[in-house]
Amino acid sequence: MITRAEIQQELQSLLPAGQEARLSAYFSLVERAAHIGFWRYDLTDQSHFWSPGMYRLMGIDPRDRKPDNDWLRRQLPSDGQAKVTEMLAQAIRARSSFSHCLHDVTLGPLLSGIGGQVIDMHGEVEIGDHGRVTALIGVCQNITQRMRDEEARTVAQEQYRVMTREASDIIIFYTADGDILFASEALERILGRGANEIERGKFFDLVHPDDIAEARKLGMIPRRGQTVTATYRVRHRDGHYIWLEVVTRTIYDDRTGAVRNIVSVSRDITARKEHEQEIAAARERAEAANQAKSKFLANMSHELRTPLNAIIGFTELMRQQILGPLGNARYEEYADIIYQSGQHLLDLISDMLDMAKIEAGKLKLNFEKVDLPGTIRDTVDLMQDRADTAGVDLVIEEARPVFITADRRAVKQILLNLLSNAIKFTPRGGRVSVAVEEHDAKTRVIVRDTGIGIAAEDIKRLGQPFEQARSNPFLAQGGTGLGLALIKALSESHGGGASIESVEGDGTTVSVDFAARPVARAAA
Repeated sequence: MITRAEIQQELQSLLPAGQEARLSAYFSLVERAAHIGFWRYDLTDQSHFWSPGMYRLMGIDPRDRKPDNDWLRRQLPSDGQAKVTEMLAQAIRARSSFSHCLHDVTLGPLLSGIGGQVIDMHGEVEIGDHGRVTALIGVCQNITQRMRDEEARTVAQEQYRVMTREASDIIIFYTADGDILFASEALERILGRGANEIERGKFFDLVHPDDIAEARKLGMIPRRGQTVTATYRVRHRDGHYIWLEVVTRTIYDDRTGAVRNIVSVSRDITARKEHEQEIAAARERAEAANQAKSKFLANMSHELRTPLNAIIGFTELMRQQILGPLGNARYEEYADIIYQSGQHLLDLISDMLDMAKIEAGKLKLNFEKVDLPGTIRDTVDLMQDRADTAGVDLVIEEARPVFITADRRAVKQILLNLLSNAIKFTPRGGRVSVAVEEHDAKTRVIVRDTGIGIAAEDIKRLGQPFEQARSNPFLAQGGTGLGLALIKALSESHGGGASIESVEGDGTTVSVDFAARPVARAAA
């Protein structure tokens, strides 16, 4: 309880005599800065006093209206009116202070468009000289924005709690000393552990021994805007290990630049790691199988070529009748068939041997200066008999002298395969041509035919070992499907490459590039 005399005495003590006006100015400044208002209700004559801040707070122009009980009562919801009336009556009876938070307050004309407000009110009773309550005095403050901010923070905090509770990743806030301030529920779900089991470096006891060095990366405090990432295994409460991918980031104090906290996000990547390990194991098995296949092909090719050379050699002696006539014209025909078949088989075995060497990375190339048009003429001469037998016109388009740096044997093998394929798939009466062009720093050999062509869906398969354009045994020609694979591998070893353009039923064009200065290396 406070008396009027005490109020006057306190006001007089604040400033020297004659400076009440300055006190009033100070009080007005405080009201504006704090958005508060002072009021007094005299019970004796039922008069009201509002400070300037009270008028501003309630949205009223003091020139338009003077405060009164009826107006104040109408600004409150009906249930609020009864509560305030009872609260003030109780304060008068008990001669006690009072406080109340008024919700959904309707403000005056100056602020009528901002909706229901929350006004916080605190006051006391004033005791007259005769000891009776003579007035009520109070201070009101508009706390609407503060309440809304608090509600927004509460909602945000609840949303954050839900987010961290439902998140599949482990989210941890901890100090630079390792004290955990917060750990999401995923820690229990993923590792079966509590925060006390991993704080202050205890988690190193749970890390797989092989991953300790990786886990210690997290001991470094990331710089502003940076993160630290580590991937390691942690022992679950049940004894098995879980792969975690952990990313940490530091939270700095914007004012001082000091480290406030560190946040880490840990993701269970066990399934991903197991999948990667399965892929790695499958790759190792495939590589081992491929090496075994290449070794087998290389060994078998050598074993097959030895007796085959004898067959071809002795058949050639029979064809030339070195030791005398065979005695029958049919034997001469058979000897020719045996020789041609053996020669074809030797070509196939040679292709397989070369492909095996290429895949094993053991085919060594000897780069030298090669007369490309001259090599083309030599190759065309070798293939002329085959073209004549097939009834195909084999021609060389005019080209100026061109020299390339290449392996002479590899270039000839590329040309033989190109011409062999073109002749093989060109019907009688068709045409196969060879041309040389220069493009930038590369020299291009182009072989065109008017053959059966290749379907668009088959082109992308060609160039892979043992792939042929036609899988139908009645349509496919003899061969292993290694020709284009060899062409592609050998051309790439010369810093170039091979490309195919074809229209089914209208012919095929194969282009092979050779770099001007290829890097000498094994074809692989």
